[in-house]
Amino acid sequence: MHNDDAQVRDRASEAPGKRLLMEAALRLTSTSRSLSSLGLRELAREAGLNPNTFYRHFRDVDDLGLTVIGEITRLLRQPLRDLRREAAQRAVKDDGPLLPKLLGIDLGRGRRVCHETVQLFFAFVAEHPEAFIIGVRELHGASPVLREALRQVMDDFADDMAEDIVEFKLLPDIVSAAAVRQVSGLISRSLFEQSLDYIGQPQRREAICALAEEQIVMLFTGASVLQGMGQLRLGA
Repeated sequence: MHNDDAQVRDRASEAPGKRLLMEAALRLTSTSRSLSSLGLRELAREAGLNPNTFYRHFRDVDDLGLTVIGEITRLLRQPLRDLRREAAQRAVKDDGPLLPKLLGIDLGRGRRVCHETVQLFFAFVAEHPEAFIIGVRELHGASPVLREALRQVMDDFADDMAEDIVEFKLLPDIVSAAAVRQVSGLISRSLFEQSLDYIGQPQRREAICALAEEQIVMLFTGASVLQGMGQLRLGA
């Protein structure tokens, strides 16, 4: 998208009617509805607007959904990355318990980074439950347009994670950047899926965090060991 087009879209998103329709969509889909199931009249009624107002701001429901997903991404992506990077910096500097190294893997540091980032991720989930509920639901929704948009969001989060892992040298050099990216993709998808359990089962939150931490450690440690043995097929 050209800069001029982006600026026009940003200004349009500030229009009161457009904002009201987006907020109405978020309210209607924050429990059990999908964006693609919403009707125009239903949206307009929830927003307190005339139904004809919808077409002043959106081409169709998919266009509304894409705008909502864009807002969710803006809300989540950079703040989550900032939190992860802060956690990595703290954990790397922290003199935690020394654990044995395997093929150059610093398990002690890896676990500290993993613990910090998982705790911060799920705390962020608890602060923005509607965004995660809608995002994960639309990833499996009826609209191919919205599914593709959410897949791109997951890819963007995985790209950020992989870049940070390489920058902070959280894995040994034997693990290729391509392998780090593929494992990051698996972890990104898993964390977003687990976010629904975290939101819906508050009594299990500690266990959900612990499971997420172990999954991440197992995935990256397994990737490192397999790459060291020349048996890793990811990133080939």
